Amino acid sequence: MKKILAVIGVLVFGVGMFFAGFFCRSYQDTDLASLQFILEQYKKHYLEEDENYLQIMADSLLDEYSKYYTAEEYETIKKSSQGVRAGVGITIAPLANGNAYVYNVLGNSPAEHAGIEIGGEIVGIKTDGKQDFESLNFKDLSSRLSQISADEKFSLKIAYDSEKVFDITKREYNETFVYYVDENGAYRFMDDAQNKLKLTEYESDLSEILPSDVAYIKYTSFSGLSNDLYGSAKQFEMVMEKFEKDGRNKLILDLRGNGGGYMSIMQEVASHLIGTQGSNLCLSKAIYKDGSEERFNLAKNKYSDYEFTSIVFLADADTASASEALIGACLDYDYFGVVKVVLSRSYLNGEYVYKTYGKGIMQTTIPNADLAVGGAIKLTTAKIYWPISNECIHDVGITKKLTLYQDKIIEAPYIENADYELIATLSL
Repeated sequence: MKKILAVIGVLVFGVGMFFAGFFCRSYQDTDLASLQFILEQYKKHYLEEDENYLQIMADSLLDEYSKYYTAEEYETIKKSSQGVRAGVGITIAPLANGNAYVYNVLGNSPAEHAGIEIGGEIVGIKTDGKQDFESLNFKDLSSRLSQISADEKFSLKIAYDSEKVFDITKREYNETFVYYVDENGAYRFMDDAQNKLKLTEYESDLSEILPSDVAYIKYTSFSGLSNDLYGSAKQFEMVMEKFEKDGRNKLILDLRGNGGGYMSIMQEVASHLIGTQGSNLCLSKAIYKDGSEERFNLAKNKYSDYEFTSIVFLADADTASASEALIGACLDYDYFGVVKVVLSRSYLNGEYVYKTYGKGIMQTTIPNADLAVGGAIKLTTAKIYWPISNECIHDVGITKKLTLYQDKIIEAPYIENADYELIATLSL
C-alpha cells in the first residue's frame, strides 16, 4: 500500500508539471480529482509521512536517468549548467567494505586544488571544528558532504599508499572540462589572479611520448552551456585552435569517463570533427513518445581547417550519452577513413567486456510553471539514433557487435598497471 501511495503521488506531481493550476481541484476530470484526494489524505493522515515525499515518490516511478529537483536543487543545476559549480568537486562511490572511495575529481575544483586524486579510500572526515576524524560509510559520508555549507572548511583523510589529510573549503568554482597535450607541453584551463579561466601550462609525462604530429585531448563532460570559457564547447574550440596553429594532424580524443551532457554542446564539438560538408547535416535523431522526430544538426563545419589524417577516440564503460552520440556521428560520416575507436576492458556482470556505457536515450528538464513552488522534473523523453546507420546503442553500447564498423573498433590488449588503451592508440 505504501508503494501504491508513492507511485500515485508521483503521478500527481508529474501531471502538475504539465498543467497549470493543477492544485486547484478539477471536478471535470475525475482522475485528477482522485489523485488530488489521495495526496491530500497522505499528507494529513499517513503515519510514516516523510518530509521528502516528493523525491521518494519520484524515485519510485522514474527511471535512473530521471529526477525531481526541488527549487533549491534546480537553481544549483542551472548555475552548474553554465560551467559554474558549487561544492567540493569530488564524486564518491561505494567499496565492498561499505566505505567510500574517490571515483572522480573535477578540474579546477576545491578538491583538485587541495591535491585529492582519484582512487583513494576515504577513511575519515572532520567538520565543525571537531578535534578528531570521524569514520563514515558511503551513505553517511554522502549525506555529511551534502550538509556542509558554502565556504565551510573541513578535512578528509584519504588512504592511498599511505593516509593523507586534505583541507578543503566548499565553494563555487569554474570547472575545467578540456585538457590538451602535444610534444611541446600540456595545457589546461585554470583560474588566473582575477578568478578568470585561462589556458595554462601544467606538467604531464604524456608530452614526452607523443609523436610530433599527434595531439591528445582529454574531454571530461559535455557540460557548461556558457558561450565563453566557462562552457566546454569554447574550451574545446580554443585547444583546437592550438592544434591547428601547431600543425598537428592526428588527434587522440579521450572520452573515457565522459558521461555525456548537453546535445547542443555535442553539436558544437562535432563541428570540428565531421568531414562531410552540407547544409544542416544531421548528427543525431531523437524519436519521442508520440513518434515525432527532432534532428540535431551540424550548424557549422571547421573540419577542413585541420587536415586530419587520423582521429582516434578512447572510450570505456563510463563513456555515455552525448559521448556515444558524437562517436556515432563521426563513424557514420567517416568518408575519409580516418576515424577509429579504441575500447577499454571492463568487468561487468561477471565477465570482461569491451564496450561503452550504452545510453541511447535523452532527458528533458521541465521547470514547474508555478513559480511560487519552483523546482523541475527531468524526464526520459526520447530515444537517440545515429544519423546514417540508424543505430540506437541503448543498453548495448559501442562494441564490435556493430558489424558495420567492426574494422574501426579496436579492443585494446590489456596490460596490467599501464595505460594500455593509450599504448594501443599510439601503435595505430
